[in-house]
Amino acid sequence: MQNAFNNRGIAYENLQKYDLAIVDYNKAIQINPNYANAFYNRGIAYKNLQKYDLAISDFGRAIQINPNYAKAFYNRGLAYDSLQKYDLAIFDYQQAIQINPNYANAFNNRGIAYALLGDYAKAKADALKASELGDSKLMNLMKQNGIW
Repeated sequence: MQNAFNNRGIAYENLQKYDLAIVDYNKAIQINPNYANAFYNRGIAYKNLQKYDLAISDFGRAIQINPNYAKAFYNRGLAYDSLQKYDLAIFDYQQAIQINPNYANAFNNRGIAYALLGDYAKAKADALKASELGDSKLMNLMKQNGIW
């Protein structure tokens, strides 16, 4: 039953009906309070609603349940970025990278956070690594802005 609520929540989320998705994720969590995916998915819905503190809390709970949940670390990093808490974002991107060393998006976003903090050497290193992994967005952005 928990999977049914979680899956319907995903369907609502795909329709951008985030409030309805959250209701279903709540039901899934009520059935199984250790359902990491439901916390993660509810965190995504909160993030889409720009309720970043709630998203961070849910991603944190998903990580408590599953400490190897790279996507939860990554998305918590995105939420911290949205709050301009770049040091916390960098920490979470680093955790995602430790779990999945081929996580190009985590390298890109960590690089952006480094650049926003003025650490262009680390930003370039992350842009290079992301590019090696097939994602050149950050490298191209840095070149366009004369940072490269």
